Amino acid sequence: MTAKRATPDWHVPTPTALRLPSGESVAAVATPRDKPLVAGSRNSAARARSGATYAWGWNSHDTLGLDTDEEWIPTPRRVEFEKKFKTVSLGGWHAVALDGDGTAWAWGGNEYGQAGVRGDARDERHAGVHVSEHVSVPARVAFSLSLAGENVPPRDDTSTTCVVPPKIKITQVACGGMNSFALVRDDDSQNDDSKKETVTVFEWGARAGSEKEHARAPVAVPFHLPVAEQVVSLAAGMFHVLALTSHGRVFAWGKGDYGQLGLGRPGNWDAPKEVAPLSDKAVVFVAAGGWHSCALAADGACFTWGRGEYGRLGMAEDQADKQRPTEVAFEPDAGEEADGAPGGLRKKNKTIVDAALGGSHTCFLDARGAVWSVGRNNHGRLGRVVHGKWTGAPGRVVFPPPRGGGEWVCESIVAGGRHTLAVARAV
Repeated sequence: MTAKRATPDWHVPTPTALRLPSGESVAAVATPRDKPLVAGSRNSAARARSGATYAWGWNSHDTLGLDTDEEWIPTPRRVEFEKKFKTVSLGGWHAVALDGDGTAWAWGGNEYGQAGVRGDARDERHAGVHVSEHVSVPARVAFSLSLAGENVPPRDDTSTTCVVPPKIKITQVACGGMNSFALVRDDDSQNDDSKKETVTVFEWGARAGSEKEHARAPVAVPFHLPVAEQVVSLAAGMFHVLALTSHGRVFAWGKGDYGQLGLGRPGNWDAPKEVAPLSDKAVVFVAAGGWHSCALAADGACFTWGRGEYGRLGMAEDQADKQRPTEVAFEPDAGEEADGAPGGLRKKNKTIVDAALGGSHTCFLDARGAVWSVGRNNHGRLGRVVHGKWTGAPGRVVFPPPRGGGEWVCESIVAGGRHTLAVARAV
C-alpha cells in the first residue's frame, strides 16, 4: 500500500487499494456480522477466498500470530496454520479465531488471560516475564470440559488444552481491549425436538465492568432471557460489550464512564442489562468502539451513544457524551427519491446497513454502498478531506475510480484504533 509521510508518523489519507500476496482476494461478504476484514488497535487481518488468513501492522505481544520478533509488519503476511479460520477478531493486542468446526483459537497477549490459553501452551521464550506473557502462534482456547455437563475428553488425545466438547459449538468470537467473548450453542438440542436450543455467552481475560479476578479460561456470563429468546451476536469495545438477541433487544455491560452502555447514566455494570431505549426498535446489528456504541434498526435507522468527543457520534457540532441511544441524522442526497415524489429528495434518513466504530471515529455504510465518516481527523482515518481536527457531520468517503471505469460499491467496513478498511466491488 502506498503511504505518505506525515508528522509524527505514516498515514494513508484517502482510500487506497490493498492487495493480498500471491494473487489472493478477500473472501466474500456474507453478512455484516461475518466480515472478511478485521481491524484491531493498530493492526489488521483479512480472510482470503482460499481460506488463508493474512495479518499486518503492529505486532507487539505477537498480536499477528506470525511467530516473528518483528515489531511492525508493513504488508499482509500469511498466518501459517493447518486450520482455515471462519472468522477472526482482533483486540487490544490479542486475537481469537473460529474454525469451521466451531473451535476457538487464540494468540497474542495473555497477561490478563485474554487469549484463554493455558500456561503450558504459551511461548516458552517469554515464560516468567509478566508483560510478555503471550502466545506467538494459534493455540486452542481452554474451554472447560464441564461445559457440556459431562466429562468429555479432548478431541486430540495429545492435546494439553481443554477444548469444547463435541455437542457444543462456538458460533462467534469477539475481542475487547483486554478480554474476549464467545457465543456457544448446544448442538445436542438440534437433534431433540423436546429440547430448546441453548446459547451461552462466555468471557475470559479482564472481566468487563468487574473488579473480580481475571478469568484465565472462559466463564459463563449470566443472562436471564425467556426460553424463546437467545443472544445472536456480540460486539466488544475497548472496555464494554454489547449483545443482540433474537428479539432485536440490546444488552450492555462493562465500563460505562462515557455512557457507552446506553443505560441513561455513567458508571460500570458487571452483568448484562437491557438498553431500554432500543427495546422497540427491532435492532438487527450492533457495534462497539473504544468508548462508544452503535445500533442499526430493521428500518435502517442508526443510533449512537457514549463518548462524544471529536464528534465520533455523528451529532454535527455536538460533542457531548450521550447516555442514551440517539438517532444519527444524514443529509439526503440529490437524486434519491422521496416516497411518492420521483426525482425529489428523500424525506427520511438514509438506510444504514453497516457501521464500524474505531477508537475515536465512526464509519457508516448505506444501502447504496456509500461510506460516511465522522470523528477525529488525524492519521487519515476518515478517508476524506476535513478542515479541522474533527467533524461530527457525516460526509461521504470518495473512492478513486476503478481501472476501466465505473465506480466502487462498498459491501463491508471495519474500523481500528486509527484506521479504516472496506471491501468494495467495481460496478
